[in-house]
Parts: sequence; C-alpha cells; structure tokens
Amino acid sequence: MNAEPSDHSWLRDFHGGFLLEGYTLTLVRGLSPQRFLDRLGADPQGDVADFDAFVARDRDFQDDQDEWGDYMFVGATLVQGKNADWVLALEINGGIEIRTDAMMRATLGTRGVSHFRSPNAMSLFSWWEDGELRTRFEGPLHRDGSTPDELVDLMHQVGFDFEDGSCDLEDYIALAEELTGVQVTPDMLENSTYSTGIVEIPTDDWTSVVIDVTDAHGTRAYVELPNPTCEQH
Repeated sequence: MNAEPSDHSWLRDFHGGFLLEGYTLTLVRGLSPQRFLDRLGADPQGDVADFDAFVARDRDFQDDQDEWGDYMFVGATLVQGKNADWVLALEINGGIEIRTDAMMRATLGTRGVSHFRSPNAMSLFSWWEDGELRTRFEGPLHRDGSTPDELVDLMHQVGFDFEDGSCDLEDYIALAEELTGVQVTPDMLENSTYSTGIVEIPTDDWTSVVIDVTDAHGTRAYVELPNPTCEQH
C-alpha cells in the first residue's frame, strides 16, 4: 500500500463544515447497500436521492425520537474502489460502530474501515477484518485492537504526527483511502442515492459511552462521552 499526495481537506468545507458537528463514515468491501443494512439489522426506510434529502430525512427521524440515541439513522450507497466495489455508509453524528456489534457482523468475510467525529470533537478511526477489530485509535500514539501496530508504517506515510500524537480528519480520510482504494469525494457524498435504515441501539438508559484504549506500550487513554439527553450530576 503506497500513499500518494491528495487533497483530503474537503470534509472541512463540505456544506459549510456541517459534518464537523458530528458524522460517521464507513466503508465495507463487496457488499451491496441492502446487504450491508441487513447485516446491521437495520429496519429499511427506502431510498433518498442525494445528501440534502438524506439530511432532511435524518432530521425528521431525530425529531421523532423520544430519547436521542435509542436508534440511529444510516444511509448506504455503492462506490467503486481500485480493485473492488464498496458500500459507503453515512451517519449524521452516529455511533453504530462504537455502540453496537454491527461492524463485527458487517465485516464477516471482508474488510471495513470507519471514522467518526462527535459533536464535542472526539474522533476515532477503526479498521476491521473478518469480524475482528484490528486497530482502533483517536491519535496515533494510543492504539487498540488485535493488531494495534500493523498500520503504523502506513500511518507515517499518510501524515500522522508521531512526535506529539496529534492528527487531523485529513489523516483519517487518507488512511481510509489507502486501506480501501476508495477516494471519497464531495461529489460522491452530494449526489449519491442512499438506501436508508434505522438501527436500534441495544442499551437501556445509557448515560455515556466510554472509550478506554491502551497502546502496545501500556499507555492508557480514557475518554467518556456523555449522553446529551441525560441530566448530568
């Protein structure tokens, strides 16, 4: 896998930075959108014509929820990589990947990558193979998964800063592109037809999501993301 220079900064300007308020982008190899939604256990909600229609449908869905986070709305579309077709899934804010075992099911027999940013700017990158979480991290120095060091060389190539441990969304996008061969573009998100579904989050009265990552050297990173609908004491 060889990283090549490319402009990965488009996400910051897409729809005036709309996705910086929270998103999840997922790529899984070799699945149709319908098969992907089926593996998630999603309740199908039909197709929408483009990004604006997807956002409008997501907004209506969120407004109808009694409590935020009981269910997640997801859209999926078919895209082409260098050597295979992939399903590209989008969530506004989202959390299916970190709050359910859906990616374990979705990646059985194949590869998946996902990157996520929460409204409070917490971010994560995840790489899955055949139902196994191989690597997950926020910054490059604190990595989890069954093979936390396998992506280190490639992370160096695409620009992750291993001196101070910082990273940008551009680094996530570049790494996802190297692992999938899919160059996600603004036009791809803007004009794709999305097959949509609703995924139930199997937790009761959750108050927070905990990200607890220890790297190969024993250094621990602990972050707790509160449920915005719960009263904090």
